[in-house]
Amino acid sequence: MRTLDFATDKVQQLSLNELEHTYKENLIDGTPVGGVYHFVLIQELLSIFERQGLKPEVQEIFAADNRDSKRPGVTLLPAIEEQVGEKALEAHVLRRVYANISLLSDETDDMVTNLAVAYHQKGIQVGIGPMVRVCHNQTILGANDVVANYTCFGGSRLERGQRSLEMIYKRAAEWAENYGADQLLRREAMSWMQQEEFTRDDLYRTVGVLTEKRILHDTQHKLIHAADNYPLNSAQINETCEQLLLTFADVERRDGLTFWDAYQHFNTVLKPNRMDIPQVLPQSLALFETMKELRVHSS
Repeated sequence: MRTLDFATDKVQQLSLNELEHTYKENLIDGTPVGGVYHFVLIQELLSIFERQGLKPEVQEIFAADNRDSKRPGVTLLPAIEEQVGEKALEAHVLRRVYANISLLSDETDDMVTNLAVAYHQKGIQVGIGPMVRVCHNQTILGANDVVANYTCFGGSRLERGQRSLEMIYKRAAEWAENYGADQLLRREAMSWMQQEEFTRDDLYRTVGVLTEKRILHDTQHKLIHAADNYPLNSAQINETCEQLLLTFADVERRDGLTFWDAYQHFNTVLKPNRMDIPQVLPQSLALFETMKELRVHSS
């Protein structure tokens, strides 16, 4: 019997089959809360990419608990526990789920294109982009590579307001159908980052911009408040910048850093087992856009 213990670890890893066997939360009319079960969402996305021959494969699924008095990330049902066993998988309602789906049609030793799926109380988010194997970093290389059924990415580039589940499936189908052309654009977005040097002065500028974005987002002063997502919070800025400073201090390092290297350092903390699931994709997009802004201003 598979059990889950969110009291010990607030993030648990499951397979798609295990996710399907968790308790199914329905509205009074018998339809799924949120419009679709998490496992059905993942299965449908797999089917969309399978139809285009892109070899999708679920790599990992995370479920997370969070403090919400009305609809917490995890609810354990005592009445079901009595039937199936203490802390049994089947007795859990999971409302905060994140899945990594690799597209194995053009993978390399270094990188694989990944479909990231976030299902939670606020809605559904889906993103596509390269995942760096060595550090397991998901990259989002532009606003066209994310979609959600609620306003979460911000900015005038994306239409605001509600999107239906069907629109999410439609965007995923467009990614699958235009996969070859889109991959060329993604490689072009990566190319400049991999070729341009990232200096210590670039780091100082980046720290300043990241900190400013975080402050403007969090401030209560309407005059300067910015609603757009910040790329990193204070703790994430401290951790990633410390690692970059250590890298610059490493006298044994022969090769210089590129913007891509720095981007991956910053991106290391943006993972579902290290932060709040609804923020992973919005912050990932904001991080790429910030690096792009820094490049424009420094050139």
